[in-house]
Amino acid sequence: MKPSLKLTSEERRAAIIQAVRRAFAEKGFHGTTTRELAKEAGVSEALLFKHFPNKEALYSAMMQASCQEKNPEMYERLRALEPSTSTLVLLVHLMVTHLVGHKPDGYEDSLQTRLILRSLAEDGDFARLFLQRIVGPILAKLEDSIQAAVAEGEALEGPGQPRLRARFANALAAMIRFHLTPEEPAMDYGVPLEKLVEQVVWFTLRGIGLKDEAIKRYYNPKTLALFAG
Repeated sequence: MKPSLKLTSEERRAAIIQAVRRAFAEKGFHGTTTRELAKEAGVSEALLFKHFPNKEALYSAMMQASCQEKNPEMYERLRALEPSTSTLVLLVHLMVTHLVGHKPDGYEDSLQTRLILRSLAEDGDFARLFLQRIVGPILAKLEDSIQAAVAEGEALEGPGQPRLRARFANALAAMIRFHLTPEEPAMDYGVPLEKLVEQVVWFTLRGIGLKDEAIKRYYNPKTLALFAG
């Protein structure tokens, strides 16, 4: 029998953080005991407290770890884009594709969404941190691109503020993601995911105020998908 490798302190800490995400997603911060967290992580409470002085510290570490960019190279490319109509279409397509374009493959794949939903049902701390760190920079670029599209004459100037239009776009895609999270979706949209993505992108771009001719000019799903490759 091959002996198991002993984890370093840093590796054990990371393993604990990863393991407790399920418990926090299911019961939230207040509904989870340190005994349950230790059991989920496969360690004793004593070992748990060796790495984290209390439940608050573990929850904070879990939040920080869960709010790291999963694809920093792509985010860097997005931040480098100049605000424009084409950037606006790209951002909306990528956002909708990420949130709507794939059905969660089992519980683990849906944990991030479940953590956000649990957070929204409680104090909102995790949801706020996630929106600030991961979504915030994209919304800022989206807002600038809406303003650029208006200046280019390819989007309507009003009545909604660019800042709110950007946030409404994210909220729509996020809510559809919530509908698709259960194994049996809460709402049946009646079309394949690929088609749903295209419909949501068109709906969102029109809601933002982009003119149809501009959408037709810049929205090519297959070409835009290469950006995230």
